[in-house]
Amino acid sequence: MQQTRLNQIADQLGQTAQGWLKLPFSSWSLYLVAFFLGTFLASAISTSLGALAQFDVVAMGVLLLATEILNRWVYSRRRVGLWLSLLNMLKIGFVGGMYLDALKLGS
Repeated sequence: MQQTRLNQIADQLGQTAQGWLKLPFSSWSLYLVAFFLGTFLASAISTSLGALAQFDVVAMGVLLLATEILNRWVYSRRRVGLWLSLLNMLKIGFVGGMYLDALKLGS
């Protein structure tokens, strides 16, 4: 590959990002962002499906199936990388957000 200025900038940005991801605080901040994004997605999906009021049970069944497939995929591995652990944290936030929405509807 040619060593153009754009390639050099992209390489420097990639090395900087890899160095930042090695810090312990950065991984925890990414986990928190993924958790809260999952909670937000749960709230947004339940609100939009509740507004339609047609396929609530079917859509939640599909989402439950997707979370169970993700559980099997994540917990069957010996070593989980950063991206898979972030996806797992997003799933945990999503399930927690769905639980909170169910509590709001029940009260």
